[in-house]
Amino acid sequence: MVVPLAMAQTCPQCGADVRASGARCQSCGFWLPSTPAPRTGPPQARPSSPVDESGRTLALVLTLGGVVVLGLVGVGVMVWLRRGDAEATAHPTPVTTAAPAVSAAPVRLEPSRLLADARRQASAWHRDAVLVSLSAKPLDAHGVEVGGTVELVYAKPAGSSVAGGADAGVQRLTLRSSGDALTSNEDRGGKGKIAPEPNCLFEDAWAAAQRAGADASAGLGLRYGWSDKQGRPVWEVVTSDGQVQRRLDGVSCSILTR
Repeated sequence: MVVPLAMAQTCPQCGADVRASGARCQSCGFWLPSTPAPRTGPPQARPSSPVDESGRTLALVLTLGGVVVLGLVGVGVMVWLRRGDAEATAHPTPVTTAAPAVSAAPVRLEPSRLLADARRQASAWHRDAVLVSLSAKPLDAHGVEVGGTVELVYAKPAGSSVAGGADAGVQRLTLRSSGDALTSNEDRGGKGKIAPEPNCLFEDAWAAAQRAGADASAGLGLRYGWSDKQGRPVWEVVTSDGQVQRRLDGVSCSILTR
């Protein structure tokens, strides 16, 4: 019978007290029953102590959890941004732009520009239409006053000649503008002479007349046509009742003294 070490007090072989002997009787060398006898075969490898994997597993779980949380946060941010863009597109913030104040500039007639349009209309009326006269009134320092009138008179040639000073026919086309498009009117007139289109433009003639003393505040007018007395086309500065104050050469804009 094997006696457990905790119960054995004497050596089973020699009877010596073995309570302080340890695994082998100090008296006779007997191996006490509670202590296995030494093996005679080769020693076996001691089983390795199990490695505690709980810490590594916890770290891996925490890492994966953090990655998942970050991914969810990123997805939430992207959804929020896309929703904000969609709302901004569907309901754009109104932009209030102050419209610049536009003041309508008063219409000021320019006889030299009207002349080109009048020529086209006269040619459509008659292919050989010739200019008889051009007049503008009233005038101020800058030209035709706002609300003033420009009038151009054309005629059919009376003969084969269309040179300056030749007779104009009695059939007339009057073109008139007071700040809008030219209006036309056909009628019959008396004797008239063909006047070539002015080489001295209206603006230049009026500037020359003012330099010669024409009063820009007197409501004067400027009239162009052929002068038999001068033997050339002339510009005449006229008062509101038709009195001629000055004459200018229709070619050179110079003041005529006779």
